Amino acid sequence: MTRIQKLNLISVLLVLIAVVMIIIGLQMKIAAPPLTGVGFILLAWVIQELKKEL
Repeated sequence: MTRIQKLNLISVLLVLIAVVMIIIGLQMKIAAPPLTGVGFILLAWVIQELKKEL
């Protein structure tokens, strides 16, 4: 597995976890999981931006 493929896999997993956390947080009406989910989405975005520089 190349470095780019690993970064893609990490990004996909972060987004999947983020979606699940947002859904759970909204259903339970608590703020922490959706905020963490948004943070994961931002991390995935940063990884994709950094990947362009490789």
